[in-house]
Amino acid sequence: MRRFEKVDVSRLILGVQKPSRYLGNEVNAIRKDLREAEITWVLAFPDLYEMGMSNLGFRVLYHVLNRRPETAAERTFMPGLDLAEKMRARKVPLFSWESRAPVRDFDLVGFSLQTELCYTTVLAMLDLAGIPLFAADRGENDPLVVGGGPGAYAPEPMAPFFDFFVVGEAEEVVHEVNDLVLACKRDGASRSELLWELAEIQGVYVPSLFEPVFERGGPIRAMRPKKPGYERVVRRVVPDLNAAPFYEKPVVPFAEAVHDRIPVEIQRGCTRGCRFCQVGMITRPTRQRDPKEVLRLAMKGYENTGYEEVSFLSLSAGDYQCLNGLLEDFLDAFGPEKIAVGLPSLRTETMNRRLAEQIKRIRKVGFTVAPEAASERMRRVINKGNEEKDLLHAVETIYGAGWELVKLYFMIGLPTERDEDVLAIGELAHKVLARGRKYSRRARVNVGVSTFVPKPHTPFQWEPHIPIEETHRKQDLLRSAFGPTPAIQFRYPEPESSRIEAFLTRGDRRVATAILAAYRRGQCLDGWSDHFRYDVWLEAAKEMEREHGVGIDFFAHREIAKDEILPWDVIQCEVTKAYLWSEREKAYREAAAVDCTIVPCHVCGACDYQVVRTRVYDPKEYVHVDGRPYDPNPALPIVGQEEAGPAETAARRLVKNVEAAKSAAAAKESPVRHRVRIRFAKEGEAIALSHLETATAIARALRRAQLPLSFTEGERPRPRLSLGPALAVGIESEAETMEIEITETIAPKEVRDRLAAQLPAGFRLFEAWAVPLGAPSIEREIRASRYRVTLPEAYAGDVDRLAARFADEPRVVVREMEKKRGRRKEIRRREIDLRAFVSEFAAKEREVRFTLLHTDRGSVRPAELLEAVFGPLPEGVRIRKEAVEYGPRQALG
Repeated sequence: MRRFEKVDVSRLILGVQKPSRYLGNEVNAIRKDLREAEITWVLAFPDLYEMGMSNLGFRVLYHVLNRRPETAAERTFMPGLDLAEKMRARKVPLFSWESRAPVRDFDLVGFSLQTELCYTTVLAMLDLAGIPLFAADRGENDPLVVGGGPGAYAPEPMAPFFDFFVVGEAEEVVHEVNDLVLACKRDGASRSELLWELAEIQGVYVPSLFEPVFERGGPIRAMRPKKPGYERVVRRVVPDLNAAPFYEKPVVPFAEAVHDRIPVEIQRGCTRGCRFCQVGMITRPTRQRDPKEVLRLAMKGYENTGYEEVSFLSLSAGDYQCLNGLLEDFLDAFGPEKIAVGLPSLRTETMNRRLAEQIKRIRKVGFTVAPEAASERMRRVINKGNEEKDLLHAVETIYGAGWELVKLYFMIGLPTERDEDVLAIGELAHKVLARGRKYSRRARVNVGVSTFVPKPHTPFQWEPHIPIEETHRKQDLLRSAFGPTPAIQFRYPEPESSRIEAFLTRGDRRVATAILAAYRRGQCLDGWSDHFRYDVWLEAAKEMEREHGVGIDFFAHREIAKDEILPWDVIQCEVTKAYLWSEREKAYREAAAVDCTIVPCHVCGACDYQVVRTRVYDPKEYVHVDGRPYDPNPALPIVGQEEAGPAETAARRLVKNVEAAKSAAAAKESPVRHRVRIRFAKEGEAIALSHLETATAIARALRRAQLPLSFTEGERPRPRLSLGPALAVGIESEAETMEIEITETIAPKEVRDRLAAQLPAGFRLFEAWAVPLGAPSIEREIRASRYRVTLPEAYAGDVDRLAARFADEPRVVVREMEKKRGRRKEIRRREIDLRAFVSEFAAKEREVRFTLLHTDRGSVRPAELLEAVFGPLPEGVRIRKEAVEYGPRQALG
């Protein structure tokens, strides 16, 4: 019986960076009683919280598993290194976010392997959890450790550390795994018996059931299966995206995620055939989601989250056949709510003015274009399928629609690349800038250039990764090609990290020795440049070479022979090895392979033509939600249709204030604005939120409450919401104030009640009142804040003495501020006389009360005052803001 005793880290997290990462009580988080669940999962993302909560697959599986009544699934992430250090020092184990239960108490720990540079982080998380690193060392009471994601398609470097992998799309196979583990648990089956049975499930790879045979200093000679008939593992694929489970209530992080929006997958798979692209090969064929279902998911996601942006996800959103019709319905529905739409991946040949005008109806959220190669020859080699005229037409469309920044992404080090292909990147960037300058003198181009890494299951899997010296030489060529043009910014990842990525992605089971050695030397979070240490990886690779006779060069920089056994050959992504080799040969002939949604099948092996096949929607058959047929060539420009179009669609009716917004637009009048103020408390775990995180949480709650909000003007409209003076993280308060602007006459009490029903735990609302539009802002009206502090027992005898000394002696603190001057950073120091900001200060026993003034020169933080009086504060100090005073602010000289 697993215990699931709660790990107490509430006070611990307040002393680290971004404590809101660790709360686990976000809006729409799912909490079940772990002791009541028959089977428990903890989904582990081997990176920081803000990266994990940006991953769609990770979030979908969380909801898929929790829909099962007998199953409980929680989340865990790699703690920031500051918290990890404290956890090790105090022997606090890695915990799940929702229940703060030890990870080692769960039945299964599922890692999402999105990149090779997360491998040391997997070991760090297992170690923090107290789970043996090697699968062979785990006993019957240890959890099963399972891996999934792109890393499961080339799992050998991590094979010794995992009990099994799930290869492919997990939405269906995860239920089969869950059922089998539950049945074996009920029957009392042993760990080895369970793994033997798991191997019967299509898409499950159990490394312990294969024995690799190596030639010392050479390649794999054989992969010997220990289970009869278990020679290959075929990926799992969801044939119909409409049947794939998806969530309607996404978890809404408090800490800002890297991709902080509602993600809706509109298309899975790609048959464009880019020869460098692993995801394009392993996710074949193309399967599109019904546009009506996309719209429904976007609406439900908005209603349940209050997000400011919806992102339509696919490998290339422009390939989604019904994109323009879908955007019209979406923007008709969400336009009055000022919800932006993001299309994170667009091909140059799918970009057109109509699409650009659609997107900018709400907000310009940026444009990224990935030509990958700049010369026509190299684009033929990689089968990118576009021409320079496509790119220039696309960027001219983007700049012409009002954007001033275009981001371009390229690769260097591709097979057959010549110096003129590298220099062409600079030439193309200048051409793009010239097109932009036709529309704006402020036009800019950001150019990102990565070094090509050959990936398994691609036509280029046999190619070598170029040496670091060659990468540096090509980067020097690029710098000369760009020249001293401030409007073109050139960025590139360090070649050392690309080399280690190539080493890991093409590695076999022997590479596990280097991964373990790197972790034991302190490596973790290698995907972050400030944590990656190349010298440590070189030492770890030398340890591998001493043991096995192979080093980094063998895996990263060697051209692999056609008939050589590859470390990932046991994994079948169904695109055949023969097809991949034929595509490699086409690359050297600069021959095209056209998208098979346009021409007859290339017989790559991905489809069975009955269940697994290409599924796309014809835009000619698209019908708007109000029954109007989609018009591919509208008579009016898109930018004017919002005002001219009289139709009331079903989508519009789903948004509460659409009609009011339309009426105001038709009358060319600004909507009526009313100001409502509400006093509120921040308590419990809500004190871990920063001022900005608090404002964001309230703004999203206002949207969920469907209040008629007034929005700011400009390119990024936001609800007109303001808060009182910033409250520092870790401080409780019952005297915070917010101010909201709305466009309808609603009683302040109703505004308060509707908002209260949507706020996260830790927020309590008190009185609400109306204020005139011309009244000063909250920031200007609050002149002082009163605090009560309770100190730990250790201060009991010193409080009165130290407080009296503060009254008699000056107390000055020194603030350091970083200021940029061009590319230089300067540290400026400023002395602050604390007593000028303190109007009252009294202490008795362990309780301190004081009032801090908010002046025209700012204020001081409670912690600054307390540390000046009592010295560094230990854990256990409780600070509570009790009240505020209104009135004219004091002017300081």
